[in-house]
Amino acid sequence: MLKNKIDIAIINVCTNVISEPLITFSEADLQLLLAEELRKIPIIKKLHATSVNRGKDSETQYKTSLLHREYGGGKNTRIDIVIFDPKDVESIEKTNLVNQDGNYLKPKYAFEMGTEKSRDIGNHFINDIKKLEDVVKPDGTGYIIHIQKDVTVSKSGTGRRIKTEGKVNIFKNVFKVQKLPDGIKVIAILLRTARQQKRMRNKCEIFNGKDFQAININSKEKINKIILSQLQ
Repeated sequence: MLKNKIDIAIINVCTNVISEPLITFSEADLQLLLAEELRKIPIIKKLHATSVNRGKDSETQYKTSLLHREYGGGKNTRIDIVIFDPKDVESIEKTNLVNQDGNYLKPKYAFEMGTEKSRDIGNHFINDIKKLEDVVKPDGTGYIIHIQKDVTVSKSGTGRRIKTEGKVNIFKNVFKVQKLPDGIKVIAILLRTARQQKRMRNKCEIFNGKDFQAININSKEKINKIILSQLQ
């Protein structure tokens, strides 16, 4: 089943970022890592025929990938990553990947992402939910993935640390209070990347559906289990 393979790709990307957080500088890096992992899935890796002829009187059609980045979501919006249902690709009849009516395809799977550089995380999250609800097929899945890095070096009790923890709590509360519609899956991860305390064991916290669960970054099996529980 394609969704199972997609879920594994998401887990692989998240665990890689958790173990090596410096592989991402921005949301664009996160998108790229996920797109590269998703393209390893055979049905996504191959090209699929559209209904756009290669030229006048041509009997062959152009092909396209099931996966696209920054695809149109209507109403002047863009979706970070989409994956089409293979059976829908043939309905593409124009070179800008729209159907005969000029409408963008509704993806079977779609992704919206965020990092610590996202502004106003509360509205960002709500807008992501609404965007995915509007574009994803009724039998599909929308994924929201936010990975936030705490980049403040300051120790506990300092003014900068207190200010940072306030921002961290805002980030956490956004995910803890928001009720999700059916078909929307959320992965939210906090990484304490810059903390230098020798005895600090848990540099990773993952949202488990109710709260952020602190976990050692070397506990890969536990990390995988928590992330998978949020994708099912």
